[in-house]
Amino acid sequence: MVKEMHSTELNVAYFQRNGFNTPLLFKEKTGLGLRVPTSNFTINDVRMCVGSRRVLDVMDVNTQKNSEMTMKEWQKYYEDPGKDRLLNVISLEFSHTKLENYVQSPTIVRQLDWVDCVWPRHLKDSQTEATNVLEDMKYPKVQKYCLMSVKGCYTDFHVDFGGTSVWYHILKGCKVFWLIPPTEHNLDLYERWVLSGKQSDIFFGDTVERCARITLTEGNTFFIPTGWIHAVYTPVDSLVFGGNFLHSFGIDKQLKIAQVEDTTKVPQKFRYPFFTEMLWYVLERYVHCLLGRSHLTTGVDMMIPPERPHIHLTHAELHGLKEIVLFLHMLPPNKKNVPELLKDPVALIQDVRTLIGQHRQDIRELAVTGRPILTVPEDLEHKNKIGYIRGPYNKSHVSFKGPKGTGIKSQKMNSGGDKGGPRRRRTRCKKCEACQRSDCGECSFCLDMVKFGGPGRAKQTCNMRQCLQPMLPVTAACIHCGLDGWGQTPVVPLQKGPQRCESASTLMECSVCYEIAHPACVQRLCPQFTGFINEDMPNSWECPMCCKLGKNTDYRPRHFRARQKSSDMRRMSISSDASSAFEVKHQPDHLSDSGGENDNKDIKELVPVKKRRNSECEIETKVQMPTEAPRKQALRVQLAHQLASNSSKVLKKPMYVVRPAPVVLSNSTNGNIALDKRCILSVFKYLQPKDLFLCSLVCKTWAQYSIDPSLWKKMDFTQKHISSEHLKGIVRRQPEILILDWCHINKYQLPWLIQRLTNLRELSLVSVNAKSVIALRSCYCAHLQTLDVSFVSNFNDAALREILCPNNDSRRGLADEKIRFRNLHTLKLAGTDITDIAMRYVTQYLPNLTHLCLSSCPRITDAGIAQLCTKPASTVTNLVSLNLSQSKLVTELSLEHLSKCERLTRLDLRHSTQVSTQALIKFAAKSEHNLQVRDIKLVDKRQVKS
Repeated sequence: MVKEMHSTELNVAYFQRNGFNTPLLFKEKTGLGLRVPTSNFTINDVRMCVGSRRVLDVMDVNTQKNSEMTMKEWQKYYEDPGKDRLLNVISLEFSHTKLENYVQSPTIVRQLDWVDCVWPRHLKDSQTEATNVLEDMKYPKVQKYCLMSVKGCYTDFHVDFGGTSVWYHILKGCKVFWLIPPTEHNLDLYERWVLSGKQSDIFFGDTVERCARITLTEGNTFFIPTGWIHAVYTPVDSLVFGGNFLHSFGIDKQLKIAQVEDTTKVPQKFRYPFFTEMLWYVLERYVHCLLGRSHLTTGVDMMIPPERPHIHLTHAELHGLKEIVLFLHMLPPNKKNVPELLKDPVALIQDVRTLIGQHRQDIRELAVTGRPILTVPEDLEHKNKIGYIRGPYNKSHVSFKGPKGTGIKSQKMNSGGDKGGPRRRRTRCKKCEACQRSDCGECSFCLDMVKFGGPGRAKQTCNMRQCLQPMLPVTAACIHCGLDGWGQTPVVPLQKGPQRCESASTLMECSVCYEIAHPACVQRLCPQFTGFINEDMPNSWECPMCCKLGKNTDYRPRHFRARQKSSDMRRMSISSDASSAFEVKHQPDHLSDSGGENDNKDIKELVPVKKRRNSECEIETKVQMPTEAPRKQALRVQLAHQLASNSSKVLKKPMYVVRPAPVVLSNSTNGNIALDKRCILSVFKYLQPKDLFLCSLVCKTWAQYSIDPSLWKKMDFTQKHISSEHLKGIVRRQPEILILDWCHINKYQLPWLIQRLTNLRELSLVSVNAKSVIALRSCYCAHLQTLDVSFVSNFNDAALREILCPNNDSRRGLADEKIRFRNLHTLKLAGTDITDIAMRYVTQYLPNLTHLCLSSCPRITDAGIAQLCTKPASTVTNLVSLNLSQSKLVTELSLEHLSKCERLTRLDLRHSTQVSTQALIKFAAKSEHNLQVRDIKLVDKRQVKS
């Protein structure tokens, strides 16, 4: 019932081919695109990231009822060795907290999750509250959960809300799952069990036919499909990260679970937020991606080019769209929940029906493309809603205005140019886990760093290295008395000498107004009130003045709020490589901070302004309307020149995706033999390529039949100049044997071709350019069985090492396939410049080699032959045929080595001057394979006359 997989097998194509109906287990997270904290992460770190006052929903294991508890109280309970009751936290959603930076969901989840690819982007970005209060929620906030369980916790059988699928990663501890498949019978039994009120008396796993049990240990990642009924037991204290997501490969089950929730009267608090609204957005997104029509008030219609090939939908998607329409139709009017952004729901339903009609005959095999149909929406209007625009030419947007009492004062203090004042910004503690980590190299701030190839403009620390307990600087001073935390006058800059920080500083910083002061000084000004200590950060409190004015009611840790605002502004400077290089090279003068406003007054209207939209960056021009179009065109031309400056490859916009010939499953010919595929292919196999081309012009059916792979098992392009049209034609026909002898094919065309020919078994590259042959050093050659690189000029030992050496491709799923040509049986190296060193590579990297041709290789000697015949070389047991004709340096000594090859039945030494015929006759006589010498120096197996 549970399928154990490797991370390389989990991709969009897997879901398109198989759907998502079976739980998946991954022993290692490598290759999943999943990012979690290290195993040193503790509950205390969770508290510092989400805040001590964060209210948690805590479940009592004995009663399975929920209660509320603050994060501080939960930590105290979790770390208490003498627990008087069992409590469990399984619903801490930590998006928009500091913990969010430490956790990234798997890549496949981010590709399929409707929240990411369907929900309007500007609504999600407008979310500011970290809590899960439905009134403050702008999107279904269910993507990142932290589960903290103590030993002995048990969660009874349940189905995740809204039929969501789930991913779990065990950071610490262990979990035991009981899993029950969501069949109609099992769901009916589940409804009765819930409504009976006897959950504590009946173990639901005993009432069904099949119930699987699986144990997850530290480091395991687990995916649970839609609707699976499961229970969870915690044998040891555990810390788990996970998330819920809706997707397009289980729509019918998701709707079924929503109906089960209605039947079992699940409270709205424990359901998927905005479930009905999400269904409307799903329909709109499919119509927009496939028909080009947008039904959102903020959307724009998309032109579908006529040459775009038909996109096939999977059965799960097509059936799911029908189920959504029926589900929404059956809802009463007060529960349809049509989103306000939707212009006309009736027109949307009509377009969905049109879409279903167009895709009614979609072919299942052609729907497996490896690319999701619902991609991350562009949301063009969202870029106009960004309030911050980076750039010194617009300083009013990037100046950080702090809260009342600090930001304004600090601006006035520094307005005169005095930059030598006391430091106010907090510094690293250098003790927490975040401070001890190294840069991740993946977040937006790391990609901006110079050491990772970025422009270095953001100057922000890695998201994973944000200090959990930043300290006040030793130069901080009280705003009232002017003394530091040790009662002395602060010295700026700090002088070397006896350190004053042996004891803790007595200064406190208010988390509301940011004023730094001694508690005694503030208490003298406001004796009626006392401050509240903030345990999330050292030397932090809510001062009596803010408590008196009631400003502390909306609490949020200062270091997170400031970091978020800084991130909003700084991330405007982070861009893709092309746009970053564009700004660095083309705007070196007028984008410096040294220029005044008057000097830049005229430049402001002409400088390209970069605005951040979603995770991408785009360049726009902030100019007057009459000149906007020419300037945009000029910027595009300059950017194109920049991209092409480091490459000789011609940039050409792809018109359509090249795919293999479609598989025609329908055999309905209506009695017309001329359209019967079996009959036509039986005739077509006798025709020449020119005749097949003429037949393809008869009708569309014959055009499809004429490129059937069974007619093109062998394709010969000898002495041809390969063009892009040739490449497309080859890919469409999927040959098994491809001959490219003496043809002109460059180093870009060959790897492009090889990775798309999944049925290719034999490849001949006689006298092709050596640079093109070296391009075979990719991970897509594993299916080749025969390779001929004879008479390739300048093909030497180094070139052979390049194409045979272990795979150095670090992409996900390819790093563990070390041997590129692991299925290669025949290798022809005739007429090349290889030496004996090349034989070492042959024995190391070709484990299944049986036929080897070294004809006309003038630098091969007896030493190279000895390497082939010495264990542990695989050729000792596998080599069947060896061609050494016209080898001038091979002597009779090689025959002694070749006698060790157990399966050698063919040896060609014709025109080898240093090997005599008598020596070959003795070699054949000693062999156990009944060999004979014919054609002077050709040793072959004796033919038995019948």
